[in-house]
Amino acid sequence: MLNKIMTNIKNIGIVFILLFGIISCEKDFEDIAIDLVNNNKFSVGDTTIEIIAYNIDVKKNRVDNNDFNRQPLSLLGVSNDVDFGHLKATLISQLSLPAFGADFGDNAIIDLVVLDIPYLIKDTIVINEITADNDTIYESVKALDSIYGNRNMEYNITVNELGTFLNVLDPLDPTKGQEYYSDRDYQLKDLIYSDNFKPNVNDTVLYVERDFLYPSDTMNIDTIKAEDLSPSIKLILDSNFFKTRFVDQDDSSDFDNNDNFRQYFRGLYIDANGIDGSLMNLNISRAKTTIYYTNEEIQDEGDDEDLNFNGVNGEEGVVVKIKQTMHFSLTGVKSNKYTHDYSAGTISNVLIAPDDKNGEKKLYIQGAAGSDAILDIISLETLIELRNSDWLINDAILTFYIDGEQDEVPQQLLLYNYDDNSIVADMNTFSLFGPEIFGGKLEYKTVLNKEVPEKYTFRITKYITELLDESNPKEPSKLALRNFVNTDIQTTILDTIVKPYNWIPKGVVLHGNKSDNVDKRVRLEIFYSK
Repeated sequence: MLNKIMTNIKNIGIVFILLFGIISCEKDFEDIAIDLVNNNKFSVGDTTIEIIAYNIDVKKNRVDNNDFNRQPLSLLGVSNDVDFGHLKATLISQLSLPAFGADFGDNAIIDLVVLDIPYLIKDTIVINEITADNDTIYESVKALDSIYGNRNMEYNITVNELGTFLNVLDPLDPTKGQEYYSDRDYQLKDLIYSDNFKPNVNDTVLYVERDFLYPSDTMNIDTIKAEDLSPSIKLILDSNFFKTRFVDQDDSSDFDNNDNFRQYFRGLYIDANGIDGSLMNLNISRAKTTIYYTNEEIQDEGDDEDLNFNGVNGEEGVVVKIKQTMHFSLTGVKSNKYTHDYSAGTISNVLIAPDDKNGEKKLYIQGAAGSDAILDIISLETLIELRNSDWLINDAILTFYIDGEQDEVPQQLLLYNYDDNSIVADMNTFSLFGPEIFGGKLEYKTVLNKEVPEKYTFRITKYITELLDESNPKEPSKLALRNFVNTDIQTTILDTIVKPYNWIPKGVVLHGNKSDNVDKRVRLEIFYSK
């Protein structure tokens, strides 16, 4: 027992000695650091470098789904913005046959044809009621998501039969997928829908009148709802067109398989027209064109059945009208067309004649083939001066401040190498930096108890360090700033090329390097040790 006590005392003593040693060493290190600084042998500092920043017109983005690993959202609608002008987006898609083919049976008569495109939705928590005991009862409700612009303004939507065949593979190199860009033109055929439209979160139910069932004097209405009661766009298409092109032709080889079918019926061209309205990002993987119809079958009646409503029960081989439904999904090749008119926006002049020598007061960033900002970070003269400074770069920060109050701004921007269309090294160095440290997400400030968008920040420490490395010097490249989309997420560390997709039409105006507000001009801050 005594030996055990002595052992514990000895161990406690060792711990105290170690703690004393650590504290002494830490004190010595602090003293040494102070001596180094005081003796001018070691110093830290920071400097601000002005950059040149200006705007460019992107002109086009890739919009197809032919790369399995990159699946862009579709965009549909129109919008008019005081800064970015007018933008309209057209949706183009092939259709696919039902899983078991298309056979409409005998004497099929169409009741209704509907193009159904689900909205993107989000669940929102709202107050349902406040009880007598002052308890708050909440409920979850569905709200429309990814809709930009004036939701309350109607605009026109048209649907045409597509005249252009959409290829999955590149005809010149079948080992590659065919690429479609947002400035491509398409041939159109018959108009099969035209009406005014605005988004509606309550559009959850479809009523189908079955006019051709027995007895003829009885109204028969089907109520169609999605299983999760999610809202969707419902466009009533021309029934006569589908009778002529689908029902009357289903015995032909054009309906034997999807290859034949898509050569015969090449798809839908869904267009939007109007002075103003809203733009909708849509995932059309669940969209479909549904034909509700009635056909005839020969059946035997039971003893108490009158299936043809002629007043006689139990007949054999009677003609019975049956309600049917056939779905043609909007799968296959999908594409988009974006049309910009900048003439009514403040962006117009800076895109026509950008000042790439001195920079601009404002920087305009918009997706959906909109506009990017180009950044000349360091001049060659400044670079030579910095290389001779013998600096160890601790941090290098680019900050972009939002210019004024803006409602719908991107939640994240992407900074990338413009000259070689690749990601910045800091975004790719997962062990030290990586996407989270690299930055680009929208940052907020509090104004009168309200969170207000303020700025975007990027750390480009490795990029600047490599520029200043005299042992392996790199030439400075132009950087670019644009909207971030999920196809920009790297799948591997070797995935360094920035993909040309961008379907989010949100825009933001930033202070440029010539901004009247000097404190919010875009600039590069470098923190260093020497």
